[in-house]
Amino acid sequence: MSIANRDLFQALKTQATLAEAFGAMPGSQEEPHALSQGDYIEAWHNGRLYHHGTVVKTVAGTDLFWLNDHTGTRRLLDMESLEIVTVDRPAPEPASQSPKPAPTATVTPISAYPMFHDGTQQIA
Repeated sequence: MSIANRDLFQALKTQATLAEAFGAMPGSQEEPHALSQGDYIEAWHNGRLYHHGTVVKTVAGTDLFWLNDHTGTRRLLDMESLEIVTVDRPAPEPASQSPKPAPTATVTPISAYPMFHDGTQQIA
């Protein structure tokens, strides 16, 4: 992560922490957040899908929200930096049609008495 991105991320975290502590950022209008808890969203940037998952929490007075990503990771996202699209929940992936049978190994019993090419079992 570059220094500029790290500083931006720290600033967003600080802004979210202040907003959670005081309810809203000083001087901001009390407007309802565009997202609500439980919405399933996709976050796009330059035509590429970066994140998709469920909104866990919104930060009052800001465009920030917490997302539980499809990987199970919790992420803080900003609506101004990404194009947010609310979508229906994706259909669950179809179960495999039939489980593949486990490969069976053929076990050849090992004798304590070795058989030699001449048919004898002598050990000389």
